[in-house]
Order: sequence, then structure tokens, then C-alpha cells
Amino acid sequence: MLNTVSKNPEIELPDPDYVVATATALCRHSSVSGAEGVIADWVETELVRLGLDTWRQEVLPGRFNVVGTLDTGRPGPTLLFNGHLDTLPIPDGYSHDPFEPFVRDGRLYGAEINNMKGAVAGMIGAISALARTKDQLSGRIILSAVMGECDTLGLGTLSLVEAGLSADFCINGEPTDLQVMTCHVGVTQLSVRANGVSVHVCRSREGRNAFAELLPAMAPLDRRCLTFESHTDFPGLPTINVGKVSGGTMASMLAAGAEALVDVRTVPGMTPDSVLKDIEAAVAKVRTISGTPPDVEIRLLERPEFCQQHPYEVERNHPVVTAVAEAHARLFGDQPYIGPLYPQVFFGTDASHLNHAGIATVIYGPGKVDEINVVDESMRLDDMLSAARVYAVAGATLCRRN
Repeated sequence: MLNTVSKNPEIELPDPDYVVATATALCRHSSVSGAEGVIADWVETELVRLGLDTWRQEVLPGRFNVVGTLDTGRPGPTLLFNGHLDTLPIPDGYSHDPFEPFVRDGRLYGAEINNMKGAVAGMIGAISALARTKDQLSGRIILSAVMGECDTLGLGTLSLVEAGLSADFCINGEPTDLQVMTCHVGVTQLSVRANGVSVHVCRSREGRNAFAELLPAMAPLDRRCLTFESHTDFPGLPTINVGKVSGGTMASMLAAGAEALVDVRTVPGMTPDSVLKDIEAAVAKVRTISGTPPDVEIRLLERPEFCQQHPYEVERNHPVVTAVAEAHARLFGDQPYIGPLYPQVFFGTDASHLNHAGIATVIYGPGKVDEINVVDESMRLDDMLSAARVYAVAGATLCRRN
């Protein structure tokens, strides 16, 4: 691969060795959700070394977002690169230390390289290359490396937006196997809770079993209780799932409390509030064995436990989508797929919060869904380097100097 791609403006590609070294460094740090402090330190130090203006946001104690800005000093658009630093818990069974990454047979082995340390490395590599030719650019290029995507579904990015982070467009690096993803569901999660009075079954007339209220409330919870219009990009959606029911202490005691957690994957036109109203209406129609409506409290889960997400979609001909797709085609000679991806259309990402805030976002990243969070996780070096190159070329295109 050449060091530059044509001219007018000149586009310098990321240094492959630097991208691999950056990914290796990221994979050396355990950053399971809740423990992002050390990796945030490393990223901030590296962005300072690259000459970026940096800002750190402590969202929760010891949990940080890191933002680095390349300001060209000329008026122009703002491009945001967005990726999360936190990871899922590391599975047992690795044949090697998951935090001692290594390269073998053209692959980088390291925990959570697919979700999404490979993409973050590619973005750092891209912004490093863009910094070397910033005299050819206008506007600003920002990297946001965030906490709390895996456990809260977006607390880090949402906190940045609420603190005033803005951009004209964004590239999010979730794993798409180098395809251009333009939509995914919204994610609404709710709690349905009932209270009771705990006594032994021999005195059941003196008590009240919370499950006698909760379980009837679960009966109508399927997609038929939801108000929606089908969408061609979201086949099989929306979905509703009662994923957890808990309460009580032992089989011989009436339960003093019981709770169900409900997940709804939504399509455009649905909102967390509309889902809440639909479920409240469905539950109000059923009756317990005593003939009364279930006495339950239904509420949306709240931050920091969970960040409600709206459905995400961006027009396939939006400039940020076009820039990424054309960069891919320019570098590799073939047009990438553009549109909904499966099963990713069922997922949630930080793109939801960014798009909802008015920052048009496209999702493009290295990594395969079936290789996320697996034992001995790895990524092809070519895929990671390809993503880094696309980020750099798309960034130079969107922020080219007029």
C-alpha cells in the first residue's frame, strides 16, 4: 500500500506498524466495564504525544471518557471518530494470557480486539496520519474514546453529548466486517415490580405473594401488545423479551417482592415512552386470580444502570456514508455493502445517542460478530489496517481544505 492516496488534497495513510503497536498496547490493558481508568490514561497520554488537545471526563468514579481534538485552525466541518474503551467480561479458557497480545499467522491475538480495540487503534492511527497533513485540511477532527458502552449501552457517549460535544458527522467503529452499517434497533428496558407480605404458607391468608401480582402481568407481554409500523430494514422486529424474574426467599414463603426485567428492541417510530405506555395498557387489561388488575410498578430503567436507546438510522446517501463507502472503494477496488447488517441490526451502539443528538453517524469497523468475546480472540491484521486506512481517507475527504 502506498503511503499516500492521490493528491488534492494529499492523503497520508496510517503507519501500519503504528496501528498494530497501538492495538497491542490497548489489548494489554484489561478494561472490563467499570475498570476503564488505566486504559483511559494510556489513550490520553498517546493523544497528547500526537499533539492533540485533550479533555478527560469522569463520568462515574474512576471511569473516564477521553477526547482528543485535531484543530486545523481553519473554519470547516467537524468529524467525530467514536469508539468505546470498555469491554465485556473476559471468558474463561484462554490458552494464553489474554492481556499479553501477540501476532501469529497474520492475526493479532488479544482480548476484546474485535469489540472494539482494533477499531480504536485504527482511529488513533488515522488521526495520527491526518495530523501529519493537517495543512491540507479544514475544520476539526475529534476522537472520543468512551466508557460504559458494554454495561450501560452508552453512558459515556451520552455524557459527552450532554456536556456539549458536537460534530457535523461521525464514524463509529463497531465491528461490521468492513461493511457500511446504516441502521439498528432502539433498545428499551423496563422493570416490572410487585410488593407483597411474606409469611409461611400455613398463614397465607395473613400475607400476600408478590408473584401473584407479577406473573399475571407477564402474560400479555409479547409483540402484539406493542404499537409499531413494520420497517423493511428491520425484519422480525420489534421484539419483547422477559429476560429475568426474581424475588422471594424460599418455596414455602410468600414472596415479599418480585421483579421482572423486560427488553424491547424497537423500530423507527417507537420510543421508550411509547413502549412504556403500551406495556402499561396491556397489563391494565389482565386480571389476577382475585379479579383485580395486577398491582405492579412499571418503570423504564434509568441511568447509570441503563441508557435507553432510540432506533438508529442514517440515510444511505448521506455525505458521511458516501465518504466511508467511497474511501473503501478507492482503497480496495470494490464497493462495500451499505445498509442493515444481520444480526447487528438487533444490537445497540453509541451511534443511537449520537444520531439522536443530531450527529449523523455511520458505523464501519473491523471485526466479525461471531469472533467477539470468544476464547483466544483475534483479528486479521489486514482488516484492522484496512479500517484505519478508510478512516483516514474518509476523514481527509470530509475535512478537505477548500
